[in-house]
Amino acid sequence: MSTNAFLDYELVTRRVKVGNEWQTKVFPVVGGRLRIVHESNDHLSIETQIVKLESDFVVVRATVETTKGKFSGTGTASTQRDARLADALVELAETRAIARALRFGGIGSEYTSAEEVSHVVAEPELSTGGNESKVGKPVLEPQESENKQETKQPVHPKNGGNGNGGRATGAQCRALYALSKKAKMCDEDLDSLLRPLNSTRFEDLTLSDASRLIQYFQTQIAA
Repeated sequence: MSTNAFLDYELVTRRVKVGNEWQTKVFPVVGGRLRIVHESNDHLSIETQIVKLESDFVVVRATVETTKGKFSGTGTASTQRDARLADALVELAETRAIARALRFGGIGSEYTSAEEVSHVVAEPELSTGGNESKVGKPVLEPQESENKQETKQPVHPKNGGNGNGGRATGAQCRALYALSKKAKMCDEDLDSLLRPLNSTRFEDLTLSDASRLIQYFQTQIAA
């Protein structure tokens, strides 16, 4: 598929080091792939499944079904590689998995998604004389699928509130159920956490509230 299928703002161009030389590469964001697949398919299904969930490493598998068939992709995220988004590993891994599944399904198949290389450092820029840093910048802050938030500040769940984006994703809900069970939370404990967030179940949470709860549970488990 040609880059013409992507809109200008859906493409990121950066010079990255390949071997011993710097090369100019084009990376489509996952939002571009999602737009194209929605526009070109009357039948579309996207499902995600958490394969591995640890406090510092997450693996998610995505399955995309279009008129061409079913295509799967796996995405990973870790605190070591993705330190800047360490509080959103589930969302990041899910985004990468969806991007890879769409790529395998023929949506921009010749291009690696920007989210897959968000940890790669771009070519250092020369200083213009001031105290500007010469350290390269990351390729891109990952654009999460379907209105997901990017970086989220750690906030205790009792400081809740709705209105931050769409509803929690399936991957987030599955992570919350798994983590709450691992943290040995009873129904009363969960109710005390969800009520201030104007929710009665994990599926009612917003994206940002779900992300904060995931981080909270991980903190409780690690304590």
